[in-house]
Amino acid sequence: MNKLLKAFAFFILLMAASTSPMLAQSQVSYGFKAGLNYNTFTGPLDEGEAFDRTTGFHIGIIFKYMLTDIFGLKGEFVYSQRGGEYLYNGSSFFLIQKDPNPILLSGTRDMTLNVSNNYLDFPLLAYGKFGRFELNAGINISLLGGSVGAGQLKFSGIQPPVNEFSIDLDHRYFGDEAKGASNFGTQEIRVSNEKVNIPSQIGGYYEYAKKDGNLYQFLEVGFLVGVSFYLNDGLFLGLRGNYGLVDVTRSSMDRSYTTFTDGQPTLRNDNDKQVSYQLSLGFSF
Repeated sequence: MNKLLKAFAFFILLMAASTSPMLAQSQVSYGFKAGLNYNTFTGPLDEGEAFDRTTGFHIGIIFKYMLTDIFGLKGEFVYSQRGGEYLYNGSSFFLIQKDPNPILLSGTRDMTLNVSNNYLDFPLLAYGKFGRFELNAGINISLLGGSVGAGQLKFSGIQPPVNEFSIDLDHRYFGDEAKGASNFGTQEIRVSNEKVNIPSQIGGYYEYAKKDGNLYQFLEVGFLVGVSFYLNDGLFLGLRGNYGLVDVTRSSMDRSYTTFTDGQPTLRNDNDKQVSYQLSLGFSF
């Protein structure tokens, strides 16, 4: 996340330097905005799966080029938090990483995972201003700078039998490795009356035998549509929808929680997309 903020600051300085001669021209203006994001994922769901909304924030700068008194072009550089909440409650499996032989449990999983993806956005839009209202639409090119998830997993096993246990989820998708768990501590459970120590907190790829890249794609492309209301000549309120056009998860790491194959999570090639609604307060000079 710190690297992304540094890149964001660099682009702000770069654009400010490269456009300073243009700002003297009447058809060019600039501004800034900040506000809240309301996010979720969409895509095909297995039985027991669900998506819910999360909140984040955005902050960025705006460059506008007037083609006429009504129509023009707009470019932005925005730091934006997107993602969503993933829920699973149903029949599942859980793999305990125990040397030399992992233990595969069959039972019921109840999991809540709040995912936060941090992007540097490059929206490119066309706009039309009609009185106090400005309508805009275009595309958004996003670069992923950080991706984390936090939540909790509860599991009770049927085969082999095991009482319900809970594990905290601390997923850091860029840094976590396969079979990875934190050093937060362990807990003791009984599997078929055998004492087994398991982590109290696990990473994003704990149940994987190997890691083939990160779960979330580095590049995202979305369609933007929005409206702004100008309270005066400069101050405005904006509402915008950002609809993802590409799969944000990589098929080499996107797993199913309903099935295991050869003792490993079954991978799937579905099409998960992000949807975000932005409420902004900004000022245009």
